[in-house]
Amino acid sequence: RVLRVCGLTDEEIEEKFGHLIHALELGAPPHGGIALGLDRLVMLLGNKASIRDVIAFPKTSSASDPMTGAPSAVSGRQLKEVSLRTL
Repeated sequence: RVLRVCGLTDEEIEEKFGHLIHALELGAPPHGGIALGLDRLVMLLGNKASIRDVIAFPKTSSASDPMTGAPSAVSGRQLKEVSLRTL
């Protein structure tokens, strides 16, 4: 409902937030959204140079996320809302 109040259509909601909406349909995360930083602790205990060596779903070196397709293109309307423009 919040996303609809923000002016997004059902198609836009599915395209942009579908993976999160579907995950939340299964229930809230057991930690309630409070991350404990266990991945960093495991990295330090394992004497690893990068958190990507121990994290289950790391982003790539280009900071993209193959699971969600982030980052994705933004619309002109979104750029205008935050007073940004592309060069």
